[in-house]
This record gives sequence, structure tokens and C-alpha cells, in this order.
Amino acid sequence: MFLEALIFVVTLGGMLLIVGYTMVTGISPLPSSRLGHELVRAALPAELEGTVVEAGSGWGGLARSVGRRCPRARVIGYELSPLPWLFACVLQWLWPVPNVEFRRRDLRRVSCSDAAAVVCYLHLEAIRELEPRWRAELPPGALVVSNTFRIPGWRPSAIYQPPVRLDAPVYVYRIPQAYCGRVEARS
Repeated sequence: MFLEALIFVVTLGGMLLIVGYTMVTGISPLPSSRLGHELVRAALPAELEGTVVEAGSGWGGLARSVGRRCPRARVIGYELSPLPWLFACVLQWLWPVPNVEFRRRDLRRVSCSDAAAVVCYLHLEAIRELEPRWRAELPPGALVVSNTFRIPGWRPSAIYQPPVRLDAPVYVYRIPQAYCGRVEARS
């Protein structure tokens, strides 16, 4: 009886944490599909060096996958929601990918000034909020790889279309070509 009550309390607490942070961040920690992982990995050169930022790393699967794809890069997954972040840390502790780490931080307070690439699976509102910082901070030549959502006003240098139409494309942008000559959206 005690074990069942403990499991119930832990499960309820976890669900409340996820719901609470979903309200704070505006999106639930939803993992990208396997095909989404494959397309994001394909968009990144295996010889990539420097820092790769995964913006909103959730449960950690994509950051770990990118770390295996780009072994010379340092992959940092940022996640604000405590339960997915903790899960990613435990997964990393049990089955480490040497060049991957997870940090619990608010993306709006993370600098991308030394990033060689930013990888994200974020909703459009979050992308709109982060776009001015990426434009201001990312160095020339840096990549932004967005699973599912285009960056408004930016021109992708490549679009990886999934073979199955049930899945979404992956958009690849290179700084500064992504926003040269961009047209500001009118409200």
C-alpha cells in the first residue's frame, strides 16, 4: 500500500511539474520524432566543431543524437522544465555521450555568441522571441537548424523534406545569409 501511494504521489508531482512549466514556457516538452532526429542530424556536418546549442532540449534525445553525429562539437542542451531536464541528466549519467551536457536555464538568458550551430524544436512564438537574439549574437557562418517551424522573415539555405508527409520538414539557415535583405513582418 505504501509503495502504491508513493508511486501515485511521485507521478502526480511529475505531472504537476510538467503542467506548471508548460504554462510558464508556453509549450509542453514534446520529443521530436525519429525522422525529425534523422533530418536534423543530416543537416549538420559530421565534422562540425565548436559549440552546438540545443534550444529547449526536453528529454535529451536530440542533443545526444547530435553529439554522436558531431563528435568534435560540444553540445549543450538547455531546458527550463525540471522533470525533462532531470531525465536528460540521468540518461546522460547512465549512458554518457562524452561531448554532451545539459543545463537547466531559461533560453531567453542564454548567449549564443560562441555557437557554431543552434538546433531547435520550438513553437513559433518562442522562435519569434529568440530570433532577434540569434540575429544579434550568432557569428557569421553559424547554422540554425529548426525542426518543423520556419523562422519568420529568414531565408533557409536548405530544407530537408521528410519522405513521409505526416512528418514536418527541417529548415537550415546560415548566418548572416538567412536574414540579409529580410522584410520585416507587419502587424
